[in-house]
Amino acid sequence: MRDTDNPELTAAWATVPEVATAQERHEAAVKLRRDFPRGQTPAEALAAVQDDAIATFTAAGKWPTDYAKRAAKAHADAVAWEAEALALRRLEDLTKATAEDLRDALSADVLTHLGGRLTETLEAAKDAGEILGDVTSAEQAIEAGVDVLDAWRRLTGLLGDFRNVREAQWSVLRSVAGEDERARMRLWIRDGHGEIQGVRLDHVPPHIVDVMRSQTYSIEYLVWLARSGAGYVPTSFEDLEAAVVDSTGSVVYDDAGPLVDYSPRETTIPEPPAPKPTGAERTPVLSY
Repeated sequence: MRDTDNPELTAAWATVPEVATAQERHEAAVKLRRDFPRGQTPAEALAAVQDDAIATFTAAGKWPTDYAKRAAKAHADAVAWEAEALALRRLEDLTKATAEDLRDALSADVLTHLGGRLTETLEAAKDAGEILGDVTSAEQAIEAGVDVLDAWRRLTGLLGDFRNVREAQWSVLRSVAGEDERARMRLWIRDGHGEIQGVRLDHVPPHIVDVMRSQTYSIEYLVWLARSGAGYVPTSFEDLEAAVVDSTGSVVYDDAGPLVDYSPRETTIPEPPAPKPTGAERTPVLSY
């Protein structure tokens, strides 16, 4: 929502203009309160008049004849100042809460927009990748001819778009996450999550996983992701967590909390114990 050099992030938040409006209202409220002149509470104002009157009496032995008038005016002015100060403080708190609530409620729309941009980028990258073939460097593209070189140039531009989408994705997710959730996301990013869904990481080529973990995106990675069809943008923290579980079978939190294992388990149900004899089981002896 703040000013950013990332055009994808700016465009994504622009899809929910009410969030920007609420943020502007909050920033205006913050400025109003910051610029509001410092004043005294009613108690402080009365204390100042009292101190002045006592100092006068102590020095001259005479109580000020206008004391009541001065005290009443000081109190009235302080009440008015305090009333506005409290109103501005409440205004700042309410506009902040409104902006945060709207941001949280509409972040899924923003992330969905980014998901659409990722799809567009990857579709274009897939088309260019078909022309590229096995070329993996600019030098090879130059040697391969005009069509391949043009595809390489298109992929270079798409790679910039892709980086912006990923950066915007994490920016939005962090903006609506709590401290614990952000700590977990740092661990997941470190392990390469948030890039693909529906594929276990141990089924992905190791050099591709290395790119996911380092986020040092390349044209080779972009083409691989486009061809895999597994690229996605999570629409919430919960969506991201579910993808982590799907791709690993477990979620492990180290310093952020206890180890949590979501992998399926087979539970053995023990045989029930034999009933204890009560004495009533004996066959009665019958005499005829």
